[in-house]
Amino acid sequence: MSNIDVQNLSADELKKLVSDAEQALRDRNQNRVMELRREAEELAAELNTTVADVFGLEKTSKQAGKKLPPKFINPANPSQTWSGRGKRPNWLVDELNKGKKLEDFQI
Repeated sequence: MSNIDVQNLSADELKKLVSDAEQALRDRNQNRVMELRREAEELAAELNTTVADVFGLEKTSKQAGKKLPPKFINPANPSQTWSGRGKRPNWLVDELNKGKKLEDFQI
């Protein structure tokens, strides 16, 4: 490692030195992550699996993609229903803000 006499550097030179050192550290860390990823993929391949399977990263909900039956209905417009999952529909929010109860809309 070369010795740098930081005492004799200008403020701009010091900022550049710090910036370069931070970038070098980020690059080194990124390279290490890439190496570890390659190693993990090789080890998983030896077991005929994937890294995602090993760490359980690709789990999907059993309900994902399934249309659920409606649990709530808008009496003013029966074509508007809600399963009870996800964001509440605007018609229901409006009615609840008027003081009605969620149970009033159950099917």
